[in-house]
Amino acid sequence: MPLGFQLFRQVLCITLAFCAAISLCLGIYLSQFFVRQGLLWLLVTVEVLSFLRSLWSITRKPIFNAPQPVASEAVGLFVLFPFQLIVALLLSGITLKHGSNTLVFIFLRVFAISNAAIHMVYTVGLVMMAILTVPAFDADVWLRDIDSSPSPFPLAIIFAFVFPCIARRFEATRAFVSQPVPQERPTQCLATCLPNCTIHGSSPYIICKPTPSNVENGLTAEVHQAVLPTEEINRSLPILPHTLIRIPNAAERRASIYVDLQIRGLEAP
Repeated sequence: MPLGFQLFRQVLCITLAFCAAISLCLGIYLSQFFVRQGLLWLLVTVEVLSFLRSLWSITRKPIFNAPQPVASEAVGLFVLFPFQLIVALLLSGITLKHGSNTLVFIFLRVFAISNAAIHMVYTVGLVMMAILTVPAFDADVWLRDIDSSPSPFPLAIIFAFVFPCIARRFEATRAFVSQPVPQERPTQCLATCLPNCTIHGSSPYIICKPTPSNVENGLTAEVHQAVLPTEEINRSLPILPHTLIRIPNAAERRASIYVDLQIRGLEAP
């Protein structure tokens, strides 16, 4: 991706931390004008937790050298999701005591509601991306480092999985659309086939026992062409060599493995 999910997430977390810090300071400044002190404590607690969560998410890997799993990021966001929603709804409908600074309260509303909106959009977007990545790309995406490179959320692969008809029209996503692999039935016998192979050639012939009417007419046996069911033929097909080779999936094609082969020189006798 041109922008990079890691840079985008860091900018988003910095924005969340900044909005939470401003809302916290404004809430403390207007604490004496709140009619309900319970709302003030809820606002302060939510903004402090939001600031600490964003700060920890940014500094966990560069400072403590610890990976930030996708599941840890999603759980932290999801826990604060309902409280951010409550704060946004309450601040949009309350009024302060007489004599309060209206302009400061407007700034408090703007930063607190913006913080809640960004938080909720980020939570829903991250969870949806992870859910789509599980069947499309990586089943263990919840355990991946969210800041790993390449990104654990390949947008091209996810787009090709969700919209395969549209992805076939673009060169960047056409290669990630899953194509059905045709299984052609071999027409020639393999080296492992028996002399009387009845799979790759014509249909088998069954020799029936002579009947009294055939004996009188001079016939000793009756030959019938047997038609085997399609399911039975498919079950009896041998395993071809090309079916033993597994094609790498999208995750393995994007990953690179460094192999170092050391060649020792021949020593002279």
